[in-house]
Amino acid sequence: MEKQLKVTGVRYFKTRLGLGYECKTNINGLLIWNDGNGGGTFLDCDFQNMNRRELTQYEEEFSETNLEHLIDVYEGVDLINKYI
Repeated sequence: MEKQLKVTGVRYFKTRLGLGYECKTNINGLLIWNDGNGGGTFLDCDFQNMNRRELTQYEEEFSETNLEHLIDVYEGVDLINKYI
């Protein structure tokens, strides 16, 4: 990976089962998603700016926990007291 992955924007939306979100990143075409239906947080791409092979490389490098940490950093969440 050439660039360090960072979140540059977050959009939240309601679903019938909860709250979902879409995060833009500093990597053109790479998105962080949670569909709000009880599943995990995952990477996706728009396929106009990134191919499946590139997406797979990022998926192998970043776990769900890593992705959620990037969102926390963007939002300025106090990681020490997050779960207290």
